[in-house]
Amino acid sequence: MATILRHQRLAFLNVNSKYELFGNGVTDWTVAGNAKTAEKQYVHQQNASGGLSGYAPTLSLTAEAFSDDPVMEYIMDIARTWDIGPKAHTDIIVVDTWTGTNETDRKAVKQGVVISIDNPGSGPSGEALAVTATFTYDGDAVQGTFDMKTKTFTASAAQPAQAPMSAPIK
Repeated sequence: MATILRHQRLAFLNVNSKYELFGNGVTDWTVAGNAKTAEKQYVHQQNASGGLSGYAPTLSLTAEAFSDDPVMEYIMDIARTWDIGPKAHTDIIVVDTWTGTNETDRKAVKQGVVISIDNPGSGPSGEALAVTATFTYDGDAVQGTFDMKTKTFTASAAQPAQAPMSAPIK
């Protein structure tokens, strides 16, 4: 059993219909699941029973601005204009590079995202512009594989059905 290191999970951002490696300048990439729970407590119960009804994931990004990087330029474009339109709505593909037998079949997940800018590029004198953003996941993820050479995603033939919310304990 080998430890999986952070650099082995790569992300590619859809930048103008082309998937670009996401990473230059990124110093922190934290995903929060934001689980949504549902609970019920009936009059004859001392404690509530509950279940998981879904997630509202977000990805928090902290980065230093880099020029000549397509992903950073895309994010900085959104930041310059506080864009809330089509440019802020894109998708990412997260690739687990330790999976698969060759560069064409790495396990991957494609996820729609909405990019909101928290800090458009500021910081102390003499230091790189700091950029922070939140990527709010939009809709269901699609499982599949990613070809590292051609940067193309292929959805799995059968997507797993979502598990039903557990029934309250009676």
